[in-house]
Formats: sequence, structure tokens, C-alpha cells
Amino acid sequence: MKKTWKKVLSTVLAGTLILSLTACGGGKQSSTSGNSSGSTEETASGEKPTISFMLPSFYGTDLKNEHSDEVILRYEEYTGTHVEWQWESNDTYSEKLGLTLMDKDNMPMILTASGNLTANVVDAAKKGAFWDLTSYLQDSESYPNLSQANENVLKALTVDGQIIGIYRARVIGRYGLSYRTDWAEAVGITEEPKTIEDVYNMLYKFTYEDPDGNGKDDTYGMEMTKYTGPIDIIQAWFGVGNEWVEQDGKLVPVHQTEEYKEALKWMKKIYDEGLVRKDWATVDSGTWSEGCKKGEAGVFIDVMDSGKRIWEYFIDNDVKSVTNPSESASMTLVGPINGKTLATSGFNGYFLLTKSGAKTEEDVKNCLHFLDKMNDNEMLVLADYGLEGVTYDLNDEGNIVQKGGLEPQYTPSAGLNQSVCYIPNTASTSPTLVKTEPMMAQDAAYAVNEQVAVFNPALGYLANSEVNAEVGTDIEQIIEDARTQYICGQIDDAGLDAAAKQWLDRGGDRLVQEINELYQNDAAK
Repeated sequence: MKKTWKKVLSTVLAGTLILSLTACGGGKQSSTSGNSSGSTEETASGEKPTISFMLPSFYGTDLKNEHSDEVILRYEEYTGTHVEWQWESNDTYSEKLGLTLMDKDNMPMILTASGNLTANVVDAAKKGAFWDLTSYLQDSESYPNLSQANENVLKALTVDGQIIGIYRARVIGRYGLSYRTDWAEAVGITEEPKTIEDVYNMLYKFTYEDPDGNGKDDTYGMEMTKYTGPIDIIQAWFGVGNEWVEQDGKLVPVHQTEEYKEALKWMKKIYDEGLVRKDWATVDSGTWSEGCKKGEAGVFIDVMDSGKRIWEYFIDNDVKSVTNPSESASMTLVGPINGKTLATSGFNGYFLLTKSGAKTEEDVKNCLHFLDKMNDNEMLVLADYGLEGVTYDLNDEGNIVQKGGLEPQYTPSAGLNQSVCYIPNTASTSPTLVKTEPMMAQDAAYAVNEQVAVFNPALGYLANSEVNAEVGTDIEQIIEDARTQYICGQIDDAGLDAAAKQWLDRGGDRLVQEINELYQNDAAK
């Protein structure tokens, strides 16, 4: 197997030697057709069709590192496509997406949207901004990977009967709590936290009982960021639900529940007591994990793979355990607290094919061909693991052994995985990855989380809500802002109630009514 895999990569690399090393540039747009070797037909002049692609940048180093030119050569040769990348900072991506949607005549061919369907995307879809992908995703001959998309997941990307997006598949049980194992041992915590009180005690001890043993008051319990996903996860522990919750046969936005206020009061308490950093609401998501990596914080609440990556950082950088200096520090990946954690929707983000960018059906086929080929094993390996000999090796069984030493933002393929749908597989099936202890812990946490993950019961209805398309983004921001302000003590209970009333007055009352009408009329619920 090892020789076969190397032969494939050698063939791909050999073919790339005739190409330019430039990552951007002006190939003409033209039709493509796939073949078994994974390449497409080029134009008469030998140029590959060009597609344009807007997507978030988490590091600012996307395809700009040492050996990135080789990565570019490989995916261009394999997919037969030249890509003009438009990287936008993840911290301001939602704003950039909103501006792009308003500039309807100047969109890239492929537009990445984060999270689930939002009101502004639905509104643009209703105005005909995107291609209907329904028939294309049924074409298994042209798109053997994309045609295997889950029909139930696609329902959440359907507007007026048209599938407008291709989702980026994700594990359902990704979200949960991780903590630094040696710090827990240092402060006398011998069992994983199971309750909210357990978490509070851990945060308090990590802040005030010198878990790193240096005799200084220089630690705090938990790392947070202006990205408010961790707050959503914490709310789930209190029984709040996932954006919406079913109560007495009706769907209710979670901020209207008593559990929501209880969760916010708890978060305000840990803020007031200094168990999280005071400036958390200004911390960029791109540098968010630095506090844990540098030994400033001990708890990290996000996707389980973030906890795994912090653990891998400890190993790669020889960060020693404070209780056993002969070993590297490690993370314990707990997952749920109080028997609950947040569920994903089965996807996180999606790709839209715009009519102003992809003007012809041939443009659409070029885009879909690229997206489909990026799900082949060869491209999954390139996007997720990089280059053999640089970021991974193959063992005697022909499987992938990752090499340490490079953080994700400095790898040759940094950013390329943002263009992958992960349909039908979330990782290469041949070769497969030889998993380390942190990876196995991550998978174990996924399995536990999936059994207790709390779903958003309104997800499909929101996608087809006219009121949500009209006001959803604006009124959601009202609640987001008020939540942060309440935790930081800038508003009190009266201010929180005022924000909830403003949400209703600006269309929230109509949204609740429409969502429940859709819910009651859904015979399949």
C-alpha cells in the first residue's frame, strides 16, 4: 500500500512541474470534465479553468508558508483547476459576508458561509443570488462524492424547495469541556467534573490555588473569547437548549427561558470573581487558545479538537507536567457537564455558488468539480495532513504518522481544509491516520457527546422563515450584545429584559409566531 500511495503522489507531483508556481492568476474560465485520474480537460491553450473562492482565514498564513507552493501545485494538478483565493479574517467574516451579499454584482464564484443558514443568506437566496444545486447533487457520475450528501442535513440548506448550499460535514458531538490534567492533580481534583458546581470549583482552584506551583498569582480558571460559542455550550449545561427549545408543545427562543437567566448569572459570577480574564470579550478567536498553551488558564470550552490541539502543543513544545516533570502536560477531554452538551447541526458552514460569480452552467460545473475532487482521499490527505516528509510520514503499513514541530498555522497546507466539504468521509479512508493518545481521547469524547448532545429543534424552520430572512440577523445581534454586556456587568437584569423586549419589538414576536406555525404544520416532526 505504501508504494502504491507514493506512486500516486509522485505521478501528481511530476505532472505539476509544467505549471506555474503562482497561486493566483488569470486562467480563462472554461468547461471541465472529470476522468478517473482526477484531472480535468484543459482549454485549447493549455490553461486550466479558474474559479474564485471566498473563505475565512483563521491564521492569516493560508497557503503562504514554506512548501505551500508544492501544495498549490498538487491540488491544481489533481483537480485540474486554478483557484483564486479570497481570504478574509474569521473575526470579521460575518460582516464581510454581509457586505458581499449586498454587493450582488461582485461576488466570487464560491462563497463560504459560516454556521447555519442566516437571515441575510436566505434573503439573498429568495432574490435569486445562488444556483439551485438540487439536480447537480443527484448526479453521482459527475460528482461521486457530493452526490452522497445526507438528505436530512441538506434540508437545513433548502430555501423555497431549492438546495442552495453544500454543507461542510462535522461530527455531531464536537462541543464540550477540556481541562489541564496536571493542574487538576496539583490542586487536589481527582475526578473529572460532572456537575456545574464541579466546574465552578475547578475554575476557582485553578485561579486561586497556584496550580502551576510558581508561587505567583498569575493563573485564571478558563480561557474565553469574543466568539460566544463557549457561552452557548455552558448554557446547555443549565438545560437552556440550543438556540431554540421545545416547551409545552411550542418552540421558544432560549433567551425567553428561566434557565437562560440562570446560566447568565452563573457566568457573571465567575467573571466577577476573576475566574476568567476581564478582557475576554476583546480576545480574538485566532489567539484564543494561547492562554492555555502558555499556562495562563486551565479550562477550555469549545470543540473537542481544540482541547486535543492544546494537548498536542504541550507534547510538541515539551511543556512539562507541573506534577511530574518527566512527562509532558496533557489535557483531559470531558465533553458534557450535567449530562448535556451542545450538538452541531451535522455541519458547520456551507458553500454557496453565486450567480454573479459563476455566470454560466459551465462555471457551476467547474466549481462543483473542484469541490467534489477535494473530497477524494488524495486531497483529504493534502488538506488535513500536508506533505509526506514534511508534516507526516507513512509507516510500513502505508498509514499516516504525523510529524511534530509545526503548529497548524505554519504548515504547508494551512487553510486548504477550509475548502473541503468532507462528504462522504470526514477523513481519508486510505491511507488512514495512525492516532496518538490525544486523538484517541478526542474520538472517545465525541462518542460520549453524541449520546447527550442537544439539537436545535427549529433549525429547518428558520431556513424557510420569511421573518427570519427579514430580521433574523439584526435581532440576533441584540441578544448577543446584551448577553456579553450582562456578563461583564455593563447592564443588569432590567437591561437584559429591555434587550429581550427590543428583540420582540423588532420582529421577534412575528418570528416566534411563524416558526411555530411551520412547526405545527410539519407532519414529519
